[in-house]
Amino acid sequence: MLIYFFSDFQGAKEIPEGNPDLVVLLGDIYHTDAKEIDDMYSCPKIGIYGNHDAETEWSKTNIQLIHKDRYTLNGITFSGFGGCPRYNRKPNQFDEEQCFEFMNTLEKVDVFIAHSNPVYKPSNFQNDAHRGFQPFNDYIEEKQPKYFIHGHLHEPTIKKVKDTEIYCVYPFMKLEI
Repeated sequence: MLIYFFSDFQGAKEIPEGNPDLVVLLGDIYHTDAKEIDDMYSCPKIGIYGNHDAETEWSKTNIQLIHKDRYTLNGITFSGFGGCPRYNRKPNQFDEEQCFEFMNTLEKVDVFIAHSNPVYKPSNFQNDAHRGFQPFNDYIEEKQPKYFIHGHLHEPTIKKVKDTEIYCVYPFMKLEI
């Protein structure tokens, strides 16, 4: 299955032609860009909001939000968690406890999508929007999904923790699963 992932169109934007089997939006993609993606591809589209998205950013599109939900396509299971760690009072920001409550009950999925990252290095700054969620690290360690794919950091990277491949997408990535 060929999957196109998009994230964080602030400063960079890439919407390639092609025929993916699934399109995944990882947040911080404004309505006009989400509409362009929706119109360009005829396959299913799923996603989660980022911390810069309005709470109805992708209304009037065919993008199915899977924040704190599950989705299955061709036997491959997905789940997601949008937003980022709370750093002010705007929408799509969550406390560590809110993330933990969901991640603690989530069964293993093949692909976990998030806007925010796991904790890559400890941060002493609780107002740091990019500090990541520790419950993501715990989920990766315990459940070992095949893929953990996020945006938010504006720096494409690939890491591996046990059996989990971790990708940071910016602004586009394609992956064959």
